[in-house]
Amino acid sequence: MKISWRFPSLLVIAACLLSHNDVGAQQLIAYLSQHGLHGEITFRQVNTTTVEIRAKLETTLQYPDQVWSWSVRKFPIDYNDIDPESRCSLEKLGAQVVSFDEDLDYLVLPGNETATWYRDMTLIGEKGIWGKSLVLTEANSHARICSTITTIQMSVEHMAEARFNTPIAGSVHFRWLAPSDGVGGDTLIFSDLYHIQVQPSNDNPSKPMTHHSWKIYVTDIFKNDHHRTEDNCNFLQLVFDPQGYGENKGIGDLDARLGKISVAKNALQSPQRAIYRDDKFLLLPSDLSIPHRTLYLVLFDDQHPDNFLACTQIRHVEPLTYKTFLKSGGIKGEITFTQRSRFDPTFLNFTLESAGKQGRLVNRKFAEDVSAFRIHSLPPVPHRKGLTSYCESSGNLYNPRDLERHVIPPPGFGTQDQYPIGDLSGKLQSRNKDYYHNYLLPGASSELSGLYWDTFLPLQGLHSIAHRGMVIFTYNRTNAANITEAPWSCATITHYQRNGLYQKPMFTAQVLFRYPIVGRVLFRQPAEEPWQDTTVIFEYLIHADGSTQNNTFDHRWAIHSNAPGKDFYDWQNRCLSTGGIFNPHKVQWGNRSVDDYCKPRLPAMCRVGALDTRVGTLKIAGRKQNAESLSRLMFTDTNLPLSGRHSILGKSLVVYDDFGPKARGERLACSVIIGHFRRKVVAKDWYANGDELTVNGRLEITQQSEYDISNIEVQLKGLNENSGYHIHMTPVEANLEFPCEATTLYGHWNPFNVNVKSSPPPQQGTTDQYEMGDLSGKFGTLDGFTQYEGVYNDTNLPLFGYNSVIGRSVVIHKKRRNARWACSTLERGYSPSEAREIRAIASFHHPTGYAYGYVKMTQLIHIDGSQSETVIEVKLRHPGKNDRNMTYNHNWQIYVNPVGVDAAVKPTVTRCVAGGYVWNPYYTQLADPLNRDLYEQECGPDNPLRCYVGDVGARLGTINLGVERVVLTDSNFPLEGPVGAIGRSVVIFGPDHSSERFACANIEPDHNVFKYVNLQKPPRFVVAQFLEELRSVMGIPEWMLDVDARKTKELHGGACIQMIIHFKGPIAHRLELDMSRLIAAGRLEAPSLFIPGYVNTKRKATISYRTCGVRDPNEKRTKSFSGSFYNNSSSESLPKLFLIAIFILLNLY
Repeated sequence: MKISWRFPSLLVIAACLLSHNDVGAQQLIAYLSQHGLHGEITFRQVNTTTVEIRAKLETTLQYPDQVWSWSVRKFPIDYNDIDPESRCSLEKLGAQVVSFDEDLDYLVLPGNETATWYRDMTLIGEKGIWGKSLVLTEANSHARICSTITTIQMSVEHMAEARFNTPIAGSVHFRWLAPSDGVGGDTLIFSDLYHIQVQPSNDNPSKPMTHHSWKIYVTDIFKNDHHRTEDNCNFLQLVFDPQGYGENKGIGDLDARLGKISVAKNALQSPQRAIYRDDKFLLLPSDLSIPHRTLYLVLFDDQHPDNFLACTQIRHVEPLTYKTFLKSGGIKGEITFTQRSRFDPTFLNFTLESAGKQGRLVNRKFAEDVSAFRIHSLPPVPHRKGLTSYCESSGNLYNPRDLERHVIPPPGFGTQDQYPIGDLSGKLQSRNKDYYHNYLLPGASSELSGLYWDTFLPLQGLHSIAHRGMVIFTYNRTNAANITEAPWSCATITHYQRNGLYQKPMFTAQVLFRYPIVGRVLFRQPAEEPWQDTTVIFEYLIHADGSTQNNTFDHRWAIHSNAPGKDFYDWQNRCLSTGGIFNPHKVQWGNRSVDDYCKPRLPAMCRVGALDTRVGTLKIAGRKQNAESLSRLMFTDTNLPLSGRHSILGKSLVVYDDFGPKARGERLACSVIIGHFRRKVVAKDWYANGDELTVNGRLEITQQSEYDISNIEVQLKGLNENSGYHIHMTPVEANLEFPCEATTLYGHWNPFNVNVKSSPPPQQGTTDQYEMGDLSGKFGTLDGFTQYEGVYNDTNLPLFGYNSVIGRSVVIHKKRRNARWACSTLERGYSPSEAREIRAIASFHHPTGYAYGYVKMTQLIHIDGSQSETVIEVKLRHPGKNDRNMTYNHNWQIYVNPVGVDAAVKPTVTRCVAGGYVWNPYYTQLADPLNRDLYEQECGPDNPLRCYVGDVGARLGTINLGVERVVLTDSNFPLEGPVGAIGRSVVIFGPDHSSERFACANIEPDHNVFKYVNLQKPPRFVVAQFLEELRSVMGIPEWMLDVDARKTKELHGGACIQMIIHFKGPIAHRLELDMSRLIAAGRLEAPSLFIPGYVNTKRKATISYRTCGVRDPNEKRTKSFSGSFYNNSSSESLPKLFLIAIFILLNLY
């Protein structure tokens, strides 16, 4: 078993933290890094009344002398707030509950960097400090430092959240300590609730709050109540009372113990935070995850106390874990980010090391060269992978506070509030010295290794680093007089499950704009968790109708309630069919505009669809050269569900233009929000390459989106002296006797042209050092295995985009002479309940045509109607069995109409003329259709939506005739639906970029029907010859009828032969019927395939092959049919004759 897991990062962090402390006592910690003071203050309960307070602090050169007043305040820190002044404001932290100034004096530095104090107090309980905030106030400047006082052991503290959406919004957080080591538990409840609808006396300042009874209800275990909507709470009947204490005494009777809960009438005018302590409320995480039982927090109406006002499910809050994998230049590793809750800082774990045997040398070289670890504002562009511009596409250093470069201290010389959020080197270098690190050049390098914490690195909220780009820089010393930095490696920061081993299942939605702007938008959120953050990635937005080439700014955008109709391209009243802004929670403020109440810090006060107010406006590029730098943006929103009852799927995204023509209206463009589903390919249908087939099992690759790594699972049995296994360029041709040879599958898939001679030995390098398809090089060979299992991840094996491996093949090699032994096509894996695959073919088979072969297309159509990319296989040559001519650089396009007899006429002026013109269903460049120069500059592989849908060659490149098969992937090639290519035609133009029409064929459905056939086997029977005769009589090309060579076998001692014949193409069902008639009658009057304008006068209409019955024909020829009662045949019939006679006699009587 070849499975290698890293130790879970959370356990590593916990173990490291505990190594400095006595585990047997309660211990709390506050992490500080602001205003020139960095370090930790720990609190340890020595006995029932005394607490030891220990400081490990450092000052910076900028602030060497410091005097701090220190105290504990009521509320914890919200680390989602990245403004150090705002997060530490007294309004947010609440009243002071403990002051250390009188007992312990002011905290004076230098002098108290490693001081220890003792104070009479308790850490938990009614007067405890757990879950509150430690606040330091500078005596002179009154600057503040603040930190949540939290536990060191992550396993003893738990968090749950009840988030309300309507008619009130906000959250109630339950934070509890589990009892351990004889120490009792404790629970703190934080509420932050406010109304989202106008209330009576809303403007009365003397009554800023409403007060409500509140209880925890549990669903009936015998009913499916937990599936019901939270919009109607009447299905809840039972107050949570597992101990059976009775009315108003159960755990769920919160109001009986704590009093009523307050809800702000207007969150913009009055604070809404409150805190409660409840030592009776002790839950286990299992209480919130038991199937068929769900806990709900219910608020009652303040005017009608017996009526429910709102309810919501209480959900266990799991720590957030994000990872990024970096594999480049022989160094591989990962960086793990973990945040327990929004009230805790983020922990980081860096593990980078050499992949090969020369580890120490490579690691040392890396440590010498590395200059910085930074998080950039955008994830790298996936289709740039393998190019030098890949890391450059990640935007700039993530700096949402817009800190100016000249005020940022050198790395390690400031505190974390002084650096941009993404400047990890600045914040972490030379810090956390007491934690585990594995430096190669301690103090002499910019390397980061081991464990760190960061108080300005949120994994959630508006300024989350989730899904952004992690970039490592190295020094460029080519010019000693001018040493610069250059990106060395980069990757996307993606979501993982709590244990850090598996990727978090994500759901991705997308929007494709096609008129009058083109662009793509992705929405990403954990699957079936609509309460989680949603990441919105605008990949690009470009004006495409030709009306303007100028960049435009400050475009509002929103999600509207309906999918767009055909008015998306109207010049007047555009996109009105989308309805109003999506507002499922009924946010309304009477006569006041809802936009007056909508603020980024209170997203629930906004309508769900009102995104520009929450996260910002858009920019649209006039030309593609500016698209990436101008229009590529990323946002994080906390109130944008992709699943559940209020999902935005099926709604529309509308982009506004406040400066456009009045007749058109304010809506510039709109498009529907559809699913963008994960990709999966499987190689499991194996073909032998002339030897006996013994291998079985599968190779499976999955990828959630183009921004995620690919996961590979290998399970193979029946191996026999094998070694390498690789992905090759084309799919397996099942009808060949040797289907795995280089003449059909060619070499390894290697789109980046990696020099195989420079690749390290197997498993000794990183994935970028091998050919993309060299799986055994990346992960290890099959040497010595008869059964092999392995699980891997690969940052360089895409299932999306132009370099996708879908539709290619896997070849297993023998160790001896590296001979090809078995192969299988990588086919899409999907459930019929989720999607269906459609296949189409453009068959070039006209006998007097100018190209011979086919263009096959496959696409997945998901249940919501969304479409995958189209995989295209091209196999074309010049007509004639012996024609070996090769021509290059043929452009090709889809035309609007089918072709007929004109496909084979000699004059190129009239050839393929019935096809009409290039297919452009989305009116690309409608305002300036004759500006060919503009079109050719803007349309291309890097801007596929800017091309006419039919302009395939502009997106994928030209094709060649008489050369190798190729497999291509197109993101803008729909096969069916209102806009579908089936029923149109493919037109191939002349060689060397000629504009003359050269050959054409219609795009038709490609069916696959198979039939078992048993034939009498004449002497010297050859399958290939039989198939050729069959095709000749039926008048069809070889790709419409072939046989599965693996299933061909002899019957009745060689007298018969059994085959599985596959009928393919648009008339596959007719071919199956015609062949049955032909075999039965020996004759077929007319060819099965009608070819316009062509009649084959020399066609043979008969064949001499006959079907074989279930009895052995050799046995029939040796029987005697003399009619004697004494031969075998007659004696076998005697019992039947007696039975017939008895039956007749019985009927007579």
